[in-house]
Amino acid sequence: MQPVKSPQQENHYDGRAADCREALEGKIQQLIEEGVRAGWSRSEVTQTLREIIEDDHTRLARQK
Repeated sequence: MQPVKSPQQENHYDGRAADCREALEGKIQQLIEEGVRAGWSRSEVTQTLREIIEDDHTRLARQK
């Protein structure tokens, strides 16, 4: 598996969000496909990923 591509610049720049999406989207799709191949439904996998992301967002918000 290839490493996640780094941002083009250290600080904010136009297109940074799009670059992040491009860097992560393929890996997330691969993770979804692996979950489906393992026997989980696509809905279960995507719902679980959503919950994990929401939990991470909540932890981050509490740290601020």
